[in-house]
Amino acid sequence: MPATQTPQRIQLGRELRDWRERRGIDGAAAAGALMCSPSKLSRIESGHATVSPLELETLLALYRVPEGDPTERIREIAGEARERPKRYRVAPWVRAYIGMEAEAAEILYYQVELIPGLLQTEKYTRAVAAAYAPSWQPAEVERLVRVRQQRQDRLTGDDPPALTAVIHEASVRTQVGGPAVLAEQLAHLLRMSELPNVTLRLVPFTVGAHAAMGSPFTILRLAADSTPVVYLEDLWNADYVNRPEQVAAYTDALNRLQEVALNERATMAMIKEIMGEQ
Repeated sequence: MPATQTPQRIQLGRELRDWRERRGIDGAAAAGALMCSPSKLSRIESGHATVSPLELETLLALYRVPEGDPTERIREIAGEARERPKRYRVAPWVRAYIGMEAEAAEILYYQVELIPGLLQTEKYTRAVAAAYAPSWQPAEVERLVRVRQQRQDRLTGDDPPALTAVIHEASVRTQVGGPAVLAEQLAHLLRMSELPNVTLRLVPFTVGAHAAMGSPFTILRLAADSTPVVYLEDLWNADYVNRPEQVAAYTDALNRLQEVALNERATMAMIKEIMGEQ
């Protein structure tokens, strides 16, 4: 029976696949080194199978992963991935989303009240968790924070996704966690916006009515030749939209939002202005 996908197993699989491809090693050769079937290697790389310590060391040696930070990081993720899934509250649709996000070549957000997850600071994430789930134990919150940080690592890693975040002015004015947490979050946004693969655009209050009022959404482009997937989430459930006419409607809404949003330079200027008001 395939292992349950967890964020750590998904991330470990992606790391191992990236190193395999970087070294030009095909799946059959890697499976041969593990003395397993190619299908098992595929399950490992997709987060559907666990990796024993011996299997991990075999792959690290085969892929010539440099000793030091790279190997220690992978070993740490692998240790967490081998743990029996705990009762931390990651809904099935969130696990599915994390898996698709890890494969996405392009991620496009529209967010109304919150900073998008991949751009949040640790303190901001904790404050959001405290508001959404006040009954969570500290260990559950810290696990959420750690998973979020692991997901964010893709933005600064090899072959990062292109991320476009169109966010409403309310997102950068709502004092999630209080003034100090918001100030740190805004400074982090400025730093992240300097990455070549990150585009940040603000929709100011002065725009008024617009194409996606009250409807945050995420568009994931998994491959150049595949239909994008639109992810919609509320407090109780989530939905995935991939029918071409539906995806086209959300893509059109995002395009229209970008027509009225501030450009990148003006967005940075407004964020700095808001920081000065704190």
